[in-house]
Amino acid sequence: MMRTRTGIATLLLVIASGLFGCKKDSDAEPSDLGISYFPVAVGSWVEYQVDSIWRDDEFNIHDSVSYRMLERISEEYLDPEGRPSQRIKRFVKDENDEWVVRDVWTATRSNTAAERTEENKRRLKLSFPTRNARKWDINVYNTDDELEVAFREVDRAYALNGMAFDSTLLVRNTLPPNQVVKRNFEERYARHVGMIEKYWEETNTQTVYNPGQPPQVTVRGFRLDMAAVAYGN
Repeated sequence: MMRTRTGIATLLLVIASGLFGCKKDSDAEPSDLGISYFPVAVGSWVEYQVDSIWRDDEFNIHDSVSYRMLERISEEYLDPEGRPSQRIKRFVKDENDEWVVRDVWTATRSNTAAERTEENKRRLKLSFPTRNARKWDINVYNTDDELEVAFREVDRAYALNGMAFDSTLLVRNTLPPNQVVKRNFEERYARHVGMIEKYWEETNTQTVYNPGQPPQVTVRGFRLDMAAVAYGN
């Protein structure tokens, strides 16, 4: 009888431990936050083909430029808040076809967010965990107008410039353009590589109507396209 009672008590203890040790699915930590979409290893690099155009009809400005850019994580450091961060050297080729540093940006990644300081503007690039339809404001840390984006196509295979990526995701703005303001923003990231493609277009279109004359339309804005052509570490 003593052995039987001891066995029952042990069984109840095991069951109780299992009940209290379990969590609801909604409370459990996601097994994959998606932080590998924003690598931070020193030495990692991506080379891009960059194409940019801009126009200002009022001043008769229409111009464009195409070039190669290489971004490399050069070193780790602690930012003013004491967070582990990285410096990113951005290279372009000079007239001798040699890579020269154009500027230095910085990045910080945690288990909840990935930030980059670009042209002295701190931007919230990714919000973890990476889930379809998850939304945030890229410009929450700077004074630019709000730019709400959301995840699309999370963990989708993608091919670009002869390179095949098993898992990528798309960050896309959520507000559609109107007749005056167009603001399109997309960035695609690949696991263990980082950003592999970018499309950013902002224009302001003004239309003036004069009696007996066709409408006068003036456009001011820019478009930026970046596409990875190589990467490594």
